[in-house]
Amino acid sequence: MQKYLPHIRIPFKLFSDERIKKIPEEYRSSSLLILIALLKFVNSQTGKCYPRQATISSMVCLSRSTIYRCTEWLQDVGILKKKRLKSTLLYMINPEYIVNKKIDVSSRDYNVSRKHIPSFMMTDISKTIIKEPSYITNIIKEVADKGGDKNVIIDKLSTLPRSTLIKALEEKDNPFYVKQAMIVQDSKGNGKLVDLPKNIMNDIRKKKHFGYQQKVSKTKRDYDRKIKSKDLLRSDSQD
Repeated sequence: MQKYLPHIRIPFKLFSDERIKKIPEEYRSSSLLILIALLKFVNSQTGKCYPRQATISSMVCLSRSTIYRCTEWLQDVGILKKKRLKSTLLYMINPEYIVNKKIDVSSRDYNVSRKHIPSFMMTDISKTIIKEPSYITNIIKEVADKGGDKNVIIDKLSTLPRSTLIKALEEKDNPFYVKQAMIVQDSKGNGKLVDLPKNIMNDIRKKKHFGYQQKVSKTKRDYDRKIKSKDLLRSDSQD
């Protein structure tokens, strides 16, 4: 039984936000709905998500062209940024719209000009080390791109070797999903001893008993003697 139902966390300010009000009325409600859908997939630490337009379309029941126009408006007013990847779009959502997001100096500015930020608060991109996504992160991204929710991600991770999950947990790599995957593995009995049927256990005990082993050995010796006697008598009769 789940401890809580899956949900999307959105800030209250979203419903009275000045940026939202800058979007034309004909696209405003659709843009708000699309933003909420993106918040389902967003990584709260990086502010990024990779859902396909087909996935968003199936969630909000809007056409791809409407999704494209609305995300363009959301980008124009500074709520998100888009970047074309090989097979999908990368959405980077303004940290102000992500609940419990720790906003650092480098993530405060979403305006291209940067004119209102002092130079000492700006991050030097040339000195920034970009960390490649981990194996666990790539699996989560792949499942999310296909429209999978939290439960699908956990089920997928639970198929990984236990050693891989333990290593990921030690490295603090998506610890929530990793812990849940390990719980699923434990519930399925992966890596646990299984009780053998009673008849099999009795058979094992019987074969290990000293008296039984002596009886088997004696029976074998008697059988071998009978065979040798028959062979001897057969050879005498032929002579």
